[in-house]
Amino acid sequence: MSTTTPSSAQETVRSLLAGAGDLPVLPENAMRILDEIRSPKASAARLAEFVSKDPVIASTVLRVANSALYGGRMEITDLTFAMTRIGLNHVRNLVLALVLRSKMADPQVYGPDGARLMEHSLAVAFGARLVADEAGVTADESFLCGLLHDFGKLALVKALREAEGIRQGELPEALQQIVEVHHPEAGALLAENWGLPAVVAATARWHHEPQGAGEHARMAAVVALADSLCHHLGLGSEPNDQIVPAELPVVTFLGLEADQVQEIAEHLPGLFETARNAIRG
Repeated sequence: MSTTTPSSAQETVRSLLAGAGDLPVLPENAMRILDEIRSPKASAARLAEFVSKDPVIASTVLRVANSALYGGRMEITDLTFAMTRIGLNHVRNLVLALVLRSKMADPQVYGPDGARLMEHSLAVAFGARLVADEAGVTADESFLCGLLHDFGKLALVKALREAEGIRQGELPEALQQIVEVHHPEAGALLAENWGLPAVVAATARWHHEPQGAGEHARMAAVVALADSLCHHLGLGSEPNDQIVPAELPVVTFLGLEADQVQEIAEHLPGLFETARNAIRG
């Protein structure tokens, strides 16, 4: 292993944020599916054609459409009907979650951080949907914003592990601090690099300081509250009793009451477990 210092690691970070580093990329099949969803001609039938070419994604879409998440009484075996039940935006979210989950599972690339951060990101995604519903925020992008809020950490973990030649174990503490400080900027860059909506990039950049997100401040606040709830509950992380979600400033900013936050906290663990099981199969 090399002896790169924290200051030279900062150079790696700056290179990454300047666009010269090796940003994670989405597989071609996922990019084609996302492009199709963005198309004005998008339809469940057209999307089913693309998804059917990837057996893993196709089987998971069917499984999720038949899960308790969508509460259908009749089993669906047709991909087009599954797309209709789930909705195109939710299919997009599901495709991203599946692809990212598989990519982040490689411990030689991401160490133990990949799987752990993916679990947390999935929990925040479902938490953001619940918070958005309560706060009256348009929920279409809340799942996606929650899913990708911390992906700057993964971009930096990947870059720093490669720079250091680390193949096993966690990053040294000094490098973990660099990841913690710079992950918002890296997350925004990642979202832009993938051609995702501006609200996703803004939320990644400002989820620790939602009011800095301008027109996207309420979405950033939704994700900030979902993130805090997940850390408090230990969803994808160790439980943290020091965080009291109902007392956070974002609760007032979103116009929520303490009992609403408590209701979300009670509902979220079960929703997350159901969703995780449906995606895992």
